[in-house]
Amino acid sequence: MPKQATALKFHERMSGFFVAKKFTLSPSSPLSQKEFEQEAERFDRLPFEFNLTIQVPNLEKFFGDNSAPSMVAGTVTDIRFGDSLPIEEGYFHLFTRPAASPDRNTAKEMHYTLFFTDREKKKWTLFGYKNLLKENTADIWSQTTTLYFYLWEGHSLYENFSDKTITGVGILKISPADFLKQLTTFRTNAPSAIKDKQVILKYFKAFLGNLWEVYAPFVFSTTTQRWNEHFFPPQTIQGVHQGECTLHPLDTRDGLSISIQRFKTQPSQDVVLLIHGLTSSTDMFIMPEHENLVNHLHKSGFSDVWSLDWRGSGRFTYNLTPHRYTIDDIAEYDIPRSLQHIREQCGRDVRIHVIAHCVGSLAFMASYAAGYVDNLASITANSVSLTPQVHRPAMMKMMVGPELLENILGYPYISPRIPYMPGTTFGKWIPAMERSLRHECKEPACHMISFMWGWGFPAVFNHRNIHPTTHRRLADLFGGTSFHYHKHIRKMLLQKQSVSWDGKINYLEEMKKRKLPPTLLISGAENHIFPQSNRLTFEAFKGTLNETQVQYREFAHYGHQDIFMGQFCDQEIFPELVQFLKQHSVQQPQTKARLRIA
Repeated sequence: MPKQATALKFHERMSGFFVAKKFTLSPSSPLSQKEFEQEAERFDRLPFEFNLTIQVPNLEKFFGDNSAPSMVAGTVTDIRFGDSLPIEEGYFHLFTRPAASPDRNTAKEMHYTLFFTDREKKKWTLFGYKNLLKENTADIWSQTTTLYFYLWEGHSLYENFSDKTITGVGILKISPADFLKQLTTFRTNAPSAIKDKQVILKYFKAFLGNLWEVYAPFVFSTTTQRWNEHFFPPQTIQGVHQGECTLHPLDTRDGLSISIQRFKTQPSQDVVLLIHGLTSSTDMFIMPEHENLVNHLHKSGFSDVWSLDWRGSGRFTYNLTPHRYTIDDIAEYDIPRSLQHIREQCGRDVRIHVIAHCVGSLAFMASYAAGYVDNLASITANSVSLTPQVHRPAMMKMMVGPELLENILGYPYISPRIPYMPGTTFGKWIPAMERSLRHECKEPACHMISFMWGWGFPAVFNHRNIHPTTHRRLADLFGGTSFHYHKHIRKMLLQKQSVSWDGKINYLEEMKKRKLPPTLLISGAENHIFPQSNRLTFEAFKGTLNETQVQYREFAHYGHQDIFMGQFCDQEIFPELVQFLKQHSVQQPQTKARLRIA
């Protein structure tokens, strides 16, 4: 006879208010706590409460995974008639990863999902969450006893990436008296009184251990427990909604393996090639947590999209060695090889539109200037192209950082994943140092990316534009790299223009001799990585044969990486990029690009 699982149950009462509020809850814009609290001021709020019996059916399973669901029974207030309605089915997750709160400092959440039916046989779902913020010790009581909830028709689970039509919202709280009463209700099915007390104490220990992880000071926290945390499988294609996804390994002429990924819904005469920045990858264009660039291009009629993972991609482990690759290598070997492969697959007469970002853009423009690639339909280059410049503090880091880290400290690479590595060595001083400077958020990977690139708080994006899930998975979206690319960029910064590693090629001057295809230079107005760099390139083309070929567009409230990875890009960025592509595609009348600055 199988051994009976040890179970635990307890009672919980929470009371507060409900207000009618009809709106569509989008995963990209959940209500903030402040918005919930504003509803408490309404005159038409209704009293609301629930009385629950929460049962943990298998404590061994729970101790192995504290986010395992517990079962819920009890009653909730009928919002129409004020009486109590039985809960038909319910789930309680004691500690689970952030999903419902927009606060980027959220460490963990508690989730309540309650299904019930009213007198008129209408089905309802109550979903509520408690929000536990990192190291916010002063608010332990309020955060662990305050529930923010939504109410919607029908019985359905809360899904972080689907819209919900909300009927109303509210806030419930546990009073001190109810909390003390709750502590007396814990019961188990243990075979003896001693075992019963041991099991209950172990449950409380797990509870307090989770609180310690959330609220303890940084030096004592267990960030390393997130070493293997992945909201989505690494390199997932879950974010691509339509068509065929294929991966094409490529070998370069200098003997390195790179890859290019194809996302095709149907053949097209106009294909788009996406080129990521240093330490990012194709992942930045196919993010599942919101509308991504590949999906937006497909919806806009560009049905054949390719994405190059060049040698600086975070997907390649050879970047975690002290290599000596330069931007010249990307320009001479990686980019021409990718264009050659696209033409082999799609035909020699295919029209290729390039959208390049950051160091990928810097390398692509060098490749075009040196004559390694040609015959393109259009180019869109973000942040930097031929005249890189950085803020003065970033330049100071560039002057000493690569040699300090590689030659003196002996680090083969630096990575946003360093704060999460087990142990207390290998660069743990860097996130500790950054943390002493940074108070804009408490995500170690965000601090590390700011340390690796540029100067700002944060450096790489505007927090307003980044989805909380993106913020949580930065260590999966940005990889590590050795320091030789930094050294090459430093040479360009000292020259104030794009030059080859050996100084023999001035890519800006070479580009002035070649006629560009229609080219759109873009940047965020709050770009703290390469501030105003593309504007300088735009100015440099005045009076040259490329003057009428180049446009410049600057996006307010955007930084560097959020131009492509932001949660609002499908509304604020991508439509303008698509408009430019359509102006130079075979489906649209050919319109001559005009010199424009915005």
